[in-house]
Amino acid sequence: MVKAFRLLALPALLAATAQAAPAGDRLVLDIRASEDSDGLHQQAYYAGAEKALPALGKDAAAGVRAGYWQLEGQGDRVEFTGLRVDHRQALGPVDVELGVHQLFGDDWSPTLGRAGLRYAAAPVTLSAGVDRELVDTVVAARRETTLDAWHGVIDYAAAAEWTLVGGALLQDFSDGNERRGGLFKLVYAPAALEGFNTQLRLRRLDGERRGIGYFSPDRFEEGLLLLQYGHALPGGRFVLTGQAGAGAQRIDARDNNAVFQAELRLRGWFTDSLGLEGRGGCSNTGELVTGPAGNGYRYCYALLTLMRPW
Repeated sequence: MVKAFRLLALPALLAATAQAAPAGDRLVLDIRASEDSDGLHQQAYYAGAEKALPALGKDAAAGVRAGYWQLEGQGDRVEFTGLRVDHRQALGPVDVELGVHQLFGDDWSPTLGRAGLRYAAAPVTLSAGVDRELVDTVVAARRETTLDAWHGVIDYAAAAEWTLVGGALLQDFSDGNERRGGLFKLVYAPAALEGFNTQLRLRRLDGERRGIGYFSPDRFEEGLLLLQYGHALPGGRFVLTGQAGAGAQRIDARDNNAVFQAELRLRGWFTDSLGLEGRGGCSNTGELVTGPAGNGYRYCYALLTLMRPW
């Protein structure tokens, strides 16, 4: 099956220039779930607290979370408990984010983490970082496979309505595999249509060799045209954003497939003391249907964070 939507760490290039949420004292509950047409199910539950650190700067904050992470598929299950610590602050003009994620399992207990830098000087924003991640399939987890994903991104506001984003990526796997690639994104946000934008996304990834237990073709190429619109819901407490689009992907310069993606995001506050951030969506190769078509592949996910100030 074509597992094109689970190319690990590529989403970091899409989000690397995003602003961090404002610092605040709050309790948090994170829920994550996903499944694909190959029968892999993943779920995670983490709870903890975030604390603003105004003595270190306006948006400085630290957080700690503890929880449970499960991968299940192919008649097997891998389970971890975890402890995650995050910190962010500004060092002069540079925003710094650091994180450590320690997992505890019956067979092995990997240490994951991340480090990122962000510098903004209009009209350019520069970002760079590295993430150590678990290769999140059951087979790869049993083989104790992790990856170090290095990325660099340039975000250029070319004009009032146009933004260009370019990024490079290196993925170094603990099994000796290596992948290199990049992303180009063009965003058009017409001033006359507040909340609307259209995005052209192009990405390519070249693998050194096939992965064992995870998707790693010799070459992966994809182009997508996405439409996005966000608007406040009645009452003004929530903002709902929808994104959908289609494109094409090519595997090893020969297998061509249509690609369809859709996502909904919801963010806001039920009351002054209970907030929510959530998103969910699906990606599908083959045809625009709820299930995979032929040799296509479907991946669906949901992420939810509940917040309570304290």
